[in-house]
Amino acid sequence: MKIQIFKYKSTHPIIHEIRLIQSDSATDTLTHFIPPLGNPELLFYIGTESQIKNTTCKNGFIKGQYTSIQKIDFIPNYHFLSVSLYPYGLKQLFNVNASDFVNTVVDIEAHPLTNSLLNLFQNRKEIEASFIEELGQKISTFPLYPVSSITKDFIKTAEHRDISHSVKVIAKEKGLGLRTLQRNFKTEVGLTTKEYLRIIRMKRIEQRLKDKPNVFELISDFDFADQSHFIREVKQWRNYAPCELLKRKLLLSDQLATPEIIKI
Repeated sequence: MKIQIFKYKSTHPIIHEIRLIQSDSATDTLTHFIPPLGNPELLFYIGTESQIKNTTCKNGFIKGQYTSIQKIDFIPNYHFLSVSLYPYGLKQLFNVNASDFVNTVVDIEAHPLTNSLLNLFQNRKEIEASFIEELGQKISTFPLYPVSSITKDFIKTAEHRDISHSVKVIAKEKGLGLRTLQRNFKTEVGLTTKEYLRIIRMKRIEQRLKDKPNVFELISDFDFADQSHFIREVKQWRNYAPCELLKRKLLLSDQLATPEIIKI
């Protein structure tokens, strides 16, 4: 398997990063492609159509918040481009709340906006950095639902802050009005600020799980009341207990090869 991750040197208004994933053999399968929580995606097939067994999407799809309860099986010789958006991406591009787009995929051809992007992919067999730049520029030209600086600032701060911090603490430290933040975030993302902090915590837990840490260290480090609380939280987001995620190799780190990072 080959994976390249394209990251913008300067912050893109809506794209978090872009992943190019390609199988390298006729027996190279990919199942349960579960990206980090909180980042919706636009997924475009490269070269061939209908690359997934259990969806009818011919050229690609839009994917929101996703758990392992919904299974995605890629057919060997898959080759696709995953455009990972910021948490407010669904709202910005499609005026869809993140909370309304859980365990759902929608055909890219169902939306004029994403359907128009398919022209860039027509007859394309390979992807270069110049194409990624063109794609980013094209997406930037779409009319976007306005997202306030207070929402963006909270997301950026939460990504890098100690997860034990509450919404109230983060808002106070950043000089953000709490009620304005909560109202804007719910409107512009479709999640509450507390739900988003829980997503951040789960992302960090999954990053730690790949190293198979002691479960009691995780309980302590992530401020869970006890083991039952910890397991219940993981199952809510991923439908499996932590030990099952590891046993079934459902984490993204178990699914994908070590990526090549490309700055553009």
